[in-house]
Amino acid sequence: MSKLTFSLENEYDFELIGISCHSRDYRICWSLNNMLKTNFKRTEDYEILKRNENIAFPFFEYIDEANNIEYYVIANKSSEGYLISEKQSTDYFLLLKGSITNQFVDTLAKKIKEIDVVIIAHRIDVNELKSKQNLLF
Repeated sequence: MSKLTFSLENEYDFELIGISCHSRDYRICWSLNNMLKTNFKRTEDYEILKRNENIAFPFFEYIDEANNIEYYVIANKSSEGYLISEKQSTDYFLLLKGSITNQFVDTLAKKIKEIDVVIIAHRIDVNELKSKQNLLF
């Protein structure tokens, strides 16, 4: 009798913008709210299991129901380590889900670059990240 194996592949159905700045998480969210006319609110910290311990990262969300877009700001650094270790120069990730286009993401990254506390904002190809599974929630 032959054996059947079943393999699941994770689906990364979101876009990612990396943000580098020297500001605290609440300050960058306040700046994003002013620039993008959003309303980010802090929710429970985002936790991942790394080396048999839970590591928590500040987590903010804004749901735009009218345009069917979910926005999430996640800190990349915590006192215990990095969410995405290969992007150590990135302080925050803006994760976008929903009805978004490449042009929308590029325009959004350009707007974020204009914020005075932001050093750099750039689009990140999720499929090139080694630890991309840390962004699945």
